[in-house]
Amino acid sequence: MMHALAQTLAAKQQQQTIEWSVAVFGYNEAAFLRRCLAALAVAGRGRVMDVTVLLNGTTDASPAIAMEGLRAAGLQGRVYLIPHADKSNAINQFLHVVRPPAETYVFVDAYAAVAPDALALLALALKEAPCANGAAAVPSTGRSAARLRHDMQRYGGLHGSLFALRGQFVDRLAEQGLRLPLGMYRGDGLIGSLVFHDLDALGGKWQRERVVVEPRATWTGPTLRPWRWRDARRLWRRLLQQGRGRLQWLAVRAAIYDGTLPPPAAGFAALPPLADQRVLEWLAQEPKGRTPRWWKDPFAALALRQMRQAPPPPDNSSLTAYLLMETA
Repeated sequence: MMHALAQTLAAKQQQQTIEWSVAVFGYNEAAFLRRCLAALAVAGRGRVMDVTVLLNGTTDASPAIAMEGLRAAGLQGRVYLIPHADKSNAINQFLHVVRPPAETYVFVDAYAAVAPDALALLALALKEAPCANGAAAVPSTGRSAARLRHDMQRYGGLHGSLFALRGQFVDRLAEQGLRLPLGMYRGDGLIGSLVFHDLDALGGKWQRERVVVEPRATWTGPTLRPWRWRDARRLWRRLLQQGRGRLQWLAVRAAIYDGTLPPPAAGFAALPPLADQRVLEWLAQEPKGRTPRWWKDPFAALALRQMRQAPPPPDNSSLTAYLLMETA
């Protein structure tokens, strides 16, 4: 069914080449979706742009707001609902199932409002750097924005709230069947690794020039105020997810960069299907040296306890993207 939908989308869009295919990812972002879509409409004026909104595990009014917001902004695109709350799965669904053919793919978090020239700057950065596979925007709001801007310009990297990938690179990624592990936090970091290595973790050297950091391309987002209950809950969840992500990256990185094994036992072909399960297997290999301690990394330790108590993995019906609406 989803394959047929992808074919239908491709057929409808053969009449005009899509310059920018924008994927918007959201989990309970009803408060920010209208602003996000309105900002995209401004940034995409005069361009052939298509917008795909993927709501994963949403329990608030996001579906209705996304549908109304897409129509109100006059955007060409569609809204999908995925029952399971997992951005990495939503990215997989976009890359492998529902994305339309395009010259450039832009990835945006639903709480972000892109600057009016952000998308044009990212597309221009890719055009002016033929060897680059990706272009990164930098944050302009938030307590850590200045540090992140500095680090990204100095060391390179992608920020998950706004970045762009060259269409040909995305096509190659999909052809190789590469998917983010389900439950992977900071999937943008793993996407960055795919980009920097040009999809070859073992034979392809890490080359910084494969990602262009465009300091003029930016976005704004909500500033968390810890004294507000809603923001305090969001901050707590973020800290817990960051602890979980630290464990996941150590475990997944060990699988990717195991130089003693040939592909597909190592390299990106060895990406595990489940991030948390990979953590548990990795810890079991050396529990004494790898298990996080409460006094050193309390959030990683708490995340590990949750991993061990987690229910069985979701079935395919929970991971599928279901079309809610489409605009012409």
